[in-house]
Amino acid sequence: MNKALTLAAAILLGAPLAAQSHFQDQPGFLELTGRMTVRPLQNVETSAETRSRLDGLVLKHFSKVDEYLISLPTGMTEDAVFEWLMATGDYEYVHPDWMCYPLNTPNDSNFGQQWHHQNMESELGWDTITDASNIIAAFTDTGVDTNHPDLVNNLIPGYNQVSGVWQNLGGDIEDINGHGTWVGGCIGAEGNNGIGVAGMAWNIQLMPIRVSEDPSGGAYLSDLTDGARVAVDNGASTISASYSGVENGSIGTTGTYIKGQGGLYFYAAGNSNANHSSFDYPDVIVVGATTSSDAKASFSSFGLAVDCVAPGVGIESTARGGGYSDPSGTSFSTPLTNGVAAMIFAQNPGLSAQGVEDILLSTCDDLGAAGEDNTFGHGLVNLRAAVEAGVASPLVLTMGNMVAGASVNIRVDDCTAFASVLLAYTFRGLGSSFEPSTGETLGINNHRIGLTLSADGFGIVDTNRVLPSGLSGRTIWVQMTETGNVSNIHNETIS
Repeated sequence: MNKALTLAAAILLGAPLAAQSHFQDQPGFLELTGRMTVRPLQNVETSAETRSRLDGLVLKHFSKVDEYLISLPTGMTEDAVFEWLMATGDYEYVHPDWMCYPLNTPNDSNFGQQWHHQNMESELGWDTITDASNIIAAFTDTGVDTNHPDLVNNLIPGYNQVSGVWQNLGGDIEDINGHGTWVGGCIGAEGNNGIGVAGMAWNIQLMPIRVSEDPSGGAYLSDLTDGARVAVDNGASTISASYSGVENGSIGTTGTYIKGQGGLYFYAAGNSNANHSSFDYPDVIVVGATTSSDAKASFSSFGLAVDCVAPGVGIESTARGGGYSDPSGTSFSTPLTNGVAAMIFAQNPGLSAQGVEDILLSTCDDLGAAGEDNTFGHGLVNLRAAVEAGVASPLVLTMGNMVAGASVNIRVDDCTAFASVLLAYTFRGLGSSFEPSTGETLGINNHRIGLTLSADGFGIVDTNRVLPSGLSGRTIWVQMTETGNVSNIHNETIS
């Protein structure tokens, strides 16, 4: 069906002429593009009619999250398409594929101190851990200065989302705007190297995902979300976006996909002092900004959707061209929070994504009204408290070589004395799954319980079990759990 026929069908089906405007074009912030993102309802079987309505309009189908990127039918506006499709009751959301822009209010003053590390108790946190070199932290942005002396040792090959090419295959990830280099430095500028500034993680694998080819930094919302999914599918534990557009439903869908793959998604609340209380994503950490006195930054958006806050005024970071500057915005609060989460993952690699999120939010410094509120969310992220909370766990799992049909040694240390300890396993990789008998969220996908074992009086499980002979060649992920605790994850291909 071509676009003209689709429009005719829409009119015959009673598509309204959009008496009210749902989508406002905001130049330099959120701009209409003539493209829309559509997701069918997921809790019912999608009918052929639901998909056929989009015939002749589909530019791309994102099968991982069942989203359709469509062009506007000739003669129809974004508002009219929204009303036509949503009136059928067959779609979860329909919204523009906005042109989003980096969120910052640049303030290139003289080199200053990184005051935010004092407020986040970073120095005390670094007494516990500085090395996150086993963790990949990604950011979807304008690229990065690949030669910056404070970043070069932490960068790994990035990806150009617009061209679809990895850097090591020729993809261009150089920063075309400067924003991405600021963001990357907040997460992982190299620490203790005698120069410049320190990121939240001194040693980390930084994965830049460039989402823009324009000097303005403007990026399609669909490139921001799909770039984040590419990052988690290629090993990133944390991914952040410091762009406009947080209020669109595809952000929440992407966060759920990322958490299902074992990662966490962070998105900036925005710099328009807007009240984001019409939505609240269960699987996206939305970050607002604070000042040096722990007050809400005047520009920072707020509301029910905001989960936590981090410093966002005059944040000294790496600048394109090898220097340093101190911009302001939730753009910089968000990667700081990304970096804290990466440090929690590094401190405790056995934790699931949900477990890391729980630690991140539960260790925030409460600001404003007692408990979670609509200004500061759970409060100000705190590196010291977050990494110290991870020290108590996990259980320590060690396993011998796994050979089908042969006995394998299973040992778990640091259990509670005489506790019941469950062996959970999966053949479906890392992810997030809840074990009700222990109350713990595991870091493996769709787990099963294979054994229930008992720790001795010293808190040790040490046993040998024979593996079924039919498992040869299969890759298995194993994690142990007791009430209130989990172990690291053992991953091996059975020989």
